[in-house]
Amino acid sequence: MRSKKLYKYYLKDLLTKIPWIIAGAFMAAISLEVILVPNGLIDGGITGISIMLSKGLGLSLSTLIFLLNIPFIYLGYKRLGKRFAFCTMLGIISLTVSTGLLDAFPPFLHGNSFLLIFIGAILLGMGIGIVLRNGGAIDGTDVLAILISRRTSYSVGESIFIINIFIFMVAFLLFGLMGAIVSIITYFIATIVVDVVRT
Repeated sequence: MRSKKLYKYYLKDLLTKIPWIIAGAFMAAISLEVILVPNGLIDGGITGISIMLSKGLGLSLSTLIFLLNIPFIYLGYKRLGKRFAFCTMLGIISLTVSTGLLDAFPPFLHGNSFLLIFIGAILLGMGIGIVLRNGGAIDGTDVLAILISRRTSYSVGESIFIINIFIFMVAFLLFGLMGAIVSIITYFIATIVVDVVRT
């Protein structure tokens, strides 16, 4: 009887988190497709790699995000459990679908102003933070960051930023010094928001 009650509680708790994971992924997608990518900025993590490959190879951003994240879903399953793997898969699929839907519409926010970048960073950080707070992730590097934070004194947000230094170095080669610097500032703001929302 007790195990049945625990299962019901577990299921109810999971069902309450699913809408938040979907909403967080959609917020991140809006930041990427409406603000950051159209203005020549790059995200970090697997999403950032997907953006670079999409621009270089002309492939679908949403498809690349999904395919490149598959190994990290498996890593999450092995190291962080079935529930985390499910929530991460849900988050990544939600991000994939959202970016695919938003990609069908022309971007309507242009102008590489600080305010626009700040709004994009806040939205991205809130989206990632909401998904992490509800037991999932929307990027493979989020999974690595959680594992690093459990073994070191770095927070999840700090770990995400450290992992992405390499990606921003590549961004420097592709987008130039200014594009890379602005991307780093954007993502730095986003990682601060991640830690605030997640805790």
